Amino acid sequence: MASSTKDTELCSFDVPETARHPSGPTIYKIVLQVTPKELTENSYQLVYWKRYNDIRKLYDALHRYHQAIYRPGKFPDFPEKSRFIERFDAAIVEERRIATKNFLNYALQHLYLRTHDAYLNFFQKGEKVLLPDVETATLQPEIVNTQPQTSTDVIPNPINESVIESKQDELLFTNDEKEQIEHVTNTCAQILEDLNDLQFEQQEQINKEKEEFDLIQEEVNEVADLLSLPLATTTNNNNLS
Repeated sequence: MASSTKDTELCSFDVPETARHPSGPTIYKIVLQVTPKELTENSYQLVYWKRYNDIRKLYDALHRYHQAIYRPGKFPDFPEKSRFIERFDAAIVEERRIATKNFLNYALQHLYLRTHDAYLNFFQKGEKVLLPDVETATLQPEIVNTQPQTSTDVIPNPINESVIESKQDELLFTNDEKEQIEHVTNTCAQILEDLNDLQFEQQEQINKEKEEFDLIQEEVNEVADLLSLPLATTTNNNNLS
C-alpha cells in the first residue's frame, strides 16, 4: 500500500484512465509509481480503482486537517460537486481525473498528509505490479510493445468484467440523456410558441375592441352634435327678440 513507501524510493501518482463499474458509478484508476533509488531493485506500481465519492471524502478530510493545523501553502482546488445527471459527462470526468492526480501528488509530498489515517485507510488492498528491468528490456527488443498494454493482473477483481459492455452501457446512458434533453427542449419550444400565439390573439382582441370603442365614440359624438344644434338655434332666436 502507499504508506509503505520509503525515503529511498521515488514516488509519484498518476490517474491514467477511468471506467464504468458494472454497478453504475465511474471509477478512477490510481497508479502509484515507485522507483527505488538503488539500481539493484526493480520499479513497481501500486494500482487502485476508486469511486469519485471516496476520492472526494479523502480530499475533504485532508483539506480540513491542513486548515486545522494552520499549515502554510495553498491546498489544491477540487471540482465542485455536480448535479447527479452530469456525473457521466466526459468534461466533468476529465476535470475530476486531473484534479485527483494533482491532489494526490500534493499529499504525497507532505508527511503530515500521507501519514494521516484517512490517507492510510484509503490506500488499502492495492494491486502491486512489478515492472521489467530496464536493461533486460533493452537487451530483448523483441518483447518491447509500443502499443498500450492492458493486464488483467493490474485491475482488481471487481473491474475484470467486460469493458466493452461497460462502454456500451455508457453510450446507451448517454443516448438516453440526449433523448431527455431533446424532449425537454422541444417541450420548452412548444410552450414558448403557445405563449406567443396567446399573446398575438390577445393583442388582436384588444385591437378589435379598441376599434369598436372608437366607432361607438364617433357615433356618440355625432348624436351629441345633433342634440346641441336646436338648442343653439333657440338661444339665438331668444336673443333677437
